[in-house]
Amino acid sequence: MESTEKPKKKKVSKIILILIIALVIVPLGVGSVVYNTNKSFRDKMNTKLIKAPGFVGKYFRNYPTESEKQDKKKYLASYYLSLDSSRAADKIYIVKKNDEELFSDIIKIMNGMSPSKTSEILKLVRSIELRKDLLFSIYDEIQEEKQNQLKDEISRLEKNDILVSVNEIGKRVAEESGYLEKLPSIINFMNEDKASSILYYLDENIVDTVLSKLEDEKKSKLQNGMLIKEIEDEKWRDLASLYEAKPLDTAIEEIGNEKIYSMDKLGSIYMNLSVKKAAEILSNVEDDNFTEELFIAIRREEQLKKVENSKTIDISEAIQFVSEYNRKIDELVIVYEKMSPDAIAKIVENMMDNTKTVTSLEIDSTSIYEISDSTIILDVLSRMKKPTVSKIINNMSTKKATQLTQLLAKP
Repeated sequence: MESTEKPKKKKVSKIILILIIALVIVPLGVGSVVYNTNKSFRDKMNTKLIKAPGFVGKYFRNYPTESEKQDKKKYLASYYLSLDSSRAADKIYIVKKNDEELFSDIIKIMNGMSPSKTSEILKLVRSIELRKDLLFSIYDEIQEEKQNQLKDEISRLEKNDILVSVNEIGKRVAEESGYLEKLPSIINFMNEDKASSILYYLDENIVDTVLSKLEDEKKSKLQNGMLIKEIEDEKWRDLASLYEAKPLDTAIEEIGNEKIYSMDKLGSIYMNLSVKKAAEILSNVEDDNFTEELFIAIRREEQLKKVENSKTIDISEAIQFVSEYNRKIDELVIVYEKMSPDAIAKIVENMMDNTKTVTSLEIDSTSIYEISDSTIILDVLSRMKKPTVSKIINNMSTKKATQLTQLLAKP
């Protein structure tokens, strides 16, 4: 009896299992497939499941509707289009890598908003994908290495003295093929003040080539910086003209040291002074180190301006001439101070009318100094004690005394 009941129970269990599979599991499996593949069916089901009681209804009430999803996709599409193309491509590439369907939906919406920019972004996404290949990875490494070399070169040119940087660029443009094509990129990423200064001193043809390759905004900023440099140069030229006319004592006090101007600025001023005025000032400066540093500053300015024949050579020669002349005048003053006023008066009357040149200094066939008897005696008298000069004038004829007084009164 028991042996016959067991097969019956097993048979019933199998029937129940088949019914569960047929009536529950299979419909659920088919429904799940349809739910996940058919948007229309999924939306209808979600609408019904929202009304379900308990946990199921709560879950589907929190589940976003298709309309809500579409709104979010439109928001993302608009956001990506508002970004720079390269940034948008980076972000969309992450979406594509994680959810192809969402990527496709967003791209469709973006394409409806702005086909041209969407196309540009998709090209950049494609480039990002291609970079994952070995060939493109190697290419990127090379480009990165070149960028690092460019950064190092920019840093070096910024740190170097302007003259060193200008000379290096000029030499490399002349000797290295392709350097002129690379130069705009270097200038573009340099500190603008330094870049403007370098361009100001470079050959005009190099400057025109560089500026033509830059964006208008950058080009405008650099040209403005160069204009400021030009105005500064004009300022030092004007200042040199003022010192040319100033009394020697004032000039020595103001530009015979670094109290007012830095050595670089003094170099600009002296480069624009006449050789004669510069020599007169420096022959009265006792600090040899100052003169040496000043000559270096003048020469640096000349090299920046591409002046081949340095004025420092002419100034040195003129200083030697003036110093020797002043030394001899000082010696004559000592001699005359020991003579009687009437004896000196006779010498003065004989010398003051003689304007014939007895010695001179010529530089490049131009007379810088012309020394005559009249010049010598006036310089001697101008350095003698005032009481002694008064006695000398008292021993001269009225006409000569008047003439001498007028000459001594001249600046």
